[in-house]
Amino acid sequence: MSNLFRFKWGSLMKDILRKMLPNYYTDIKSQNMYFYLMNGVLFTLVVNLYKPFAQKLLYRLGGVETHVSLYNSLPGLIALFGIIPGVLYMCKTTSKKKTLSGIFLLSRFCVFLYAFVPFLPGHLQPIAFVLITALMNFPESVSATALQSITADVFGERDRARAITARNKFTTVANFLSLILLSQILKVFGNTNEKAIMIYQWFFVLAFIIGLIEIFTFRRLKETTQTPQNCINLKESLKEVFRNKAYLGFLACSLTFHFGWQMGWPLFGIYQIEYLMADETWITILSVTSSIVMFFSFGFWSRTIEKKGNNFVAAFATMGMAATPVLYVLSHNLVVLTLSGLIMGFFTAGTTTVLLNFLLEVSPEKNRIMYVAVHATLTNVTLFIGPLIGDMVLKSSNIYTALLVTALMRFIGSVTFMKRRKIDKSVQI
Repeated sequence: MSNLFRFKWGSLMKDILRKMLPNYYTDIKSQNMYFYLMNGVLFTLVVNLYKPFAQKLLYRLGGVETHVSLYNSLPGLIALFGIIPGVLYMCKTTSKKKTLSGIFLLSRFCVFLYAFVPFLPGHLQPIAFVLITALMNFPESVSATALQSITADVFGERDRARAITARNKFTTVANFLSLILLSQILKVFGNTNEKAIMIYQWFFVLAFIIGLIEIFTFRRLKETTQTPQNCINLKESLKEVFRNKAYLGFLACSLTFHFGWQMGWPLFGIYQIEYLMADETWITILSVTSSIVMFFSFGFWSRTIEKKGNNFVAAFATMGMAATPVLYVLSHNLVVLTLSGLIMGFFTAGTTTVLLNFLLEVSPEKNRIMYVAVHATLTNVTLFIGPLIGDMVLKSSNIYTALLVTALMRFIGSVTFMKRRKIDKSVQI
């Protein structure tokens, strides 16, 4: 099986790469590019085998709205205790790549544990699924932060943007194709609840196997630059972070918006599945439609940021995101919701792009990883609280009220970016 994978898939990827990146197949950079793209494609396959249909599976296991809210919120609580310690540990380790491979393996093992959940007593299955998801976010949060440093070690500054862009293109295609294939497998063979759950179990086992190959491709990457291994002084670096006024201004805006953003995550799944009766096929259609729009709009947002700046785009894009819950309220069937997804995907692309750019803009190069870690840690606090607040509003009212409250909170977050833009303009004048 390994030889089949190596030669069939390997030759296909190499042929594509030679056409896209003809100058890369001459030295170590060619190998890094090849394994970097392979790793991205395999990572996408692993994620798509367990994550896109997770909330639907929760309902199949007997879960209720509270389980959906916990599924979205508990990972934030776990990540809260993992990111900064993980950054400090990665700083001290002698081999970042080897250590990160072990962290990846732990994460993939958690996916493997999903396969055993249906063997538990029925009343324990939903909460067991939620707890595994929460625990898995510990290695996931550490690896997501550390991977940025590894990418800088593998690709020089001139090659980094090209590598990331190529990886995004490959993973987008892999995302579309795999989601469509998996949804069709569930549609054809999962015609009963029991059969669908069994197919999910096979998906989890397959995800673990692909995850092992993914880790192999990661281990084949070779460092071409040397990042200084200076250990971070936690106390001093945190003092530096919280003295930076530009960073604190962005942090306040970002956290305000993230609270409203994350508050709506479980509500969207509940509305799709409970109120509009979406199955795995419709979930795929909704996801793919939004992703296609996101893919083609990234360029627009990047150009707009260059022309107008992060402040303007942050206010504009987050205002569009505030309209997303309102579009859900106005969508009384899945067809209308799919069409609304075109608008949602457009503004989601802008928001994700500008928030990352904004974060890097206000984070000095010295101790930048700590600035990123603090932002990630605090947004995980809002991730823990937001979905639970959304669930409380839902239980005390109804889904439509909960969605409108989410829209209001996102609007307030967008207004904070507008206020920051006015303040910055007045300072410049």
